[in-house]
Amino acid sequence: MSNYDVHSRFEKRDKRRKTNIVLNTLIGIVVVLIVFIGSQLILGGNDADKTAKYNEQPEIKLANEENTIKEQNEKDTNDNDADTKSESNESDTTEPSDDVVEDETAHNERNLDDDNSEDTTITAGEPGSGVEETIESSGWEPVGTSQSEPHAADYTKGSQDWNEMTRALSYATGIPENDMIIWRLENNGSPNDAVGTISPKDKSAKFKVYITWVENKGWKPTKIEKLN
Repeated sequence: MSNYDVHSRFEKRDKRRKTNIVLNTLIGIVVVLIVFIGSQLILGGNDADKTAKYNEQPEIKLANEENTIKEQNEKDTNDNDADTKSESNESDTTEPSDDVVEDETAHNERNLDDDNSEDTTITAGEPGSGVEETIESSGWEPVGTSQSEPHAADYTKGSQDWNEMTRALSYATGIPENDMIIWRLENNGSPNDAVGTISPKDKSAKFKVYITWVENKGWKPTKIEKLN
């Protein structure tokens, strides 16, 4: 190969290298311009959004203030109405008689299912008897009565005697009368003794409650058997 051919090849390579450098430079300039123009557009858009939001803030604040004033006015109106109704209800309420207050207070103060009381005795049932435990308390009292003497037990459902016996069953077990199932309520060997088998409506437990009649004072619990 002659020196001329070698020299020509070097010139071609040199020209190609210079051409690449120029092209790369132009590409770099174009990229920089694109980035610059794009950033200006983005920053300009953010500034416009901020300006728009700033312009909207006074209107939003004014609307919030109006809503707050409206809500406060409605609250004041409702409070005044509630006070008026409360005063009206208080003026329309009649005071119960002293006898009714005393009877209800005594009934509510009785603790009918206080197993922790010193007056209460709990005994485990005999194996095979069907009784889990027996509960007795010297603190139980008669539930009161509106009946006159001589008393004759009436086991007709809905009768005055039935209702008072039901109250005694509730008193002994603590089961509310409106949540009680009375499975049986019957005589227990004498006119003045009865026994009822009851449970709450969810049937989570079952009790046999013994009650006795106390003259002029009504039915009094004497023993509870919690059944298995």
